[in-house]
Amino acid sequence: MQGQDWAAFERLHRQAKFLLQARRYKETIELALKAIALFPEDPRPHALVALAMAGQKQSEAPEWALKAIARQPENVLWRVALSDTYTLRGKWKQALKPMSEAVTMDPMNPRFQSMLGLILVHCKRPAEGVLYLKRSLELDPTNALTHQRMSLALSKQLGKNKLAEEHLRKALELQPDNPVIKNTLGWRLLGRGHREEAETAFYEALRVDPTQAASKLGIGAPAGIKKGRSDMILRMSLRLYSLRYRIILVPAAAVSAIEIPQLILTHPGSWIFMAVSLPVAVLSWCYIFSLVYVRVIGKRRGVQFV
Repeated sequence: MQGQDWAAFERLHRQAKFLLQARRYKETIELALKAIALFPEDPRPHALVALAMAGQKQSEAPEWALKAIARQPENVLWRVALSDTYTLRGKWKQALKPMSEAVTMDPMNPRFQSMLGLILVHCKRPAEGVLYLKRSLELDPTNALTHQRMSLALSKQLGKNKLAEEHLRKALELQPDNPVIKNTLGWRLLGRGHREEAETAFYEALRVDPTQAASKLGIGAPAGIKKGRSDMILRMSLRLYSLRYRIILVPAAAVSAIEIPQLILTHPGSWIFMAVSLPVAVLSWCYIFSLVYVRVIGKRRGVQFV
């Protein structure tokens, strides 16, 4: 009888693991819970429940990963699973501790080093993230995703844009059809004002993975079946978002949006000054609004901006 139960457990575990990879989270949880009922001390189905719940954005997900850790504390994979339950829900600061523990337990694993580097970038610590990403590339120099993450980390540091481009090109060379890398390329191009090239990259990412929320956002695709008012505003905002020379436009727009209305109120001048300055102030506010709006809509759709 014990042998039959174990065979049933293994079958349920394999099926749940497959369904998790297929992003069928509800069915994953159902099968994993059946497996737990047969052998509650085995940590593997607990981890599957944790990751499936994280995929559904459920706050209870870390509790199931902690159950896996309690049953097998020496296994580094359960700490990685705990970290993943946070990263999948955009809780990067909470993910830092378990992933740091995983790297300490297995310092020669390039995947753990790479993920810790990405978490640090999301925690606004790109310089520290670069160190772990560099270590990961030393262990596995042909990992395209780590090159993409290194590009992301370097782009957050002054004077490192050229090196960031080299890593992004290397990532594309290693995996030209990777939707995550294509998406990064799309947003990089969009930020530089190359809107048509960015849209091409987004469409190529969606061709490989139609669920890429960040790529859908980049082309201004509607969230639902019907186009709503927010989708129209998003498309207009993306046009302003993709203007070139953002490094100059952002501070200029911020100053104009604040200073011009104050000048008009405190020192009213001629009608010519009013006719020129008011449109400039309005355009400045529209530009600032577009930058904020793209981020807000992105977060509502689950896009995790760095």
